[in-house]
Amino acid sequence: MRFAEFFAMMPVFLASMVPYPGRSEAEALLPDRKPPKFRNAFGKDNAFTDLGAASLAGHVFVGKGTGNHLSIGKQTKFSGTIEVVGNNNSIMIGDNCHFRGKIVVKGNGQTIRFGNNSTTVDVYILCQENCDVTIGEWCMLSREIEIRTTDAHSVVDRATGRRINAAKSVVIGDHVWIGVGAIINKGAVVPSDSIVGAMAFVNRRFEEQGIVLAGAPAGIVKRGITWNRSRRAKFTSAELDHWKSSDAS
Repeated sequence: MRFAEFFAMMPVFLASMVPYPGRSEAEALLPDRKPPKFRNAFGKDNAFTDLGAASLAGHVFVGKGTGNHLSIGKQTKFSGTIEVVGNNNSIMIGDNCHFRGKIVVKGNGQTIRFGNNSTTVDVYILCQENCDVTIGEWCMLSREIEIRTTDAHSVVDRATGRRINAAKSVVIGDHVWIGVGAIINKGAVVPSDSIVGAMAFVNRRFEEQGIVLAGAPAGIVKRGITWNRSRRAKFTSAELDHWKSSDAS
C-alpha cells in the first residue's frame, strides 16, 4: 500500500476504533442484538390481555372474526404464533408457563386452555369444528408435537355417504410428559400424572392415571409410574407429588 493510499484510509481506521455512543469498547465489538418482536394484531373487536408475562415474542392475530379473547398469564414466556378465524373463541395461557409453538383456532365458541406451570419446546395445536383443547397444569411437552381436534378432511363411508371421522375435543390432564414427535389426536384423553412416549399416536380416551402410553395407536405399556424433571437416583414422596400442592411454584 502506498503512503498516499494509507493516509487516505486513516479516517476509516480511526472511525472503526471509536466506541459506539453509550457502549463500552467490549460491547462495541459484539454484534448488535435486537430484542425479539411481538406483534398483536387481534384488532379492536377482539381482546388480548397481558396479565404480566415475562416475555412476548411472535405474532398473534385474528384473520377474521369478533369477540375472540387471548390472555397470557403472569411470568409466562411466550414465543410463537396464534391465528384465529371465527367468533367468540377463547385462548388462555396460564401463569409461569413457557410456551413455544403455534396455535390455530378455526370456528366459533371454542376454548383452548394451557395450564399454569406447563412448558413446551415446540407444539402445534389445531382447534377446529366446535371443539376444545385442554392442557392441564405442570405439563412438559417436548418438540414436534401435534395436538388436534380434527383430521382436517373427511373420511367417508362409501355405502352411506356419511363422514366417519367426526371432530372431538382433546383433554390432557395435569402433570403429563409428552415425548418428542407425539400426536394427540381428536377424542384423546390423557390422564394426569402420565407419560406419552416419543412418536406415539394417541386417539382415544384413557382413564387410569400413572401410566405410560406408547405406540401407534397408543396403548398402555407400563403402570404405576410418575415422573420428575430432575435426574436423580431416588425421590421422596413429597418431591414426586409437589405438583399436587395448591401453593407449588
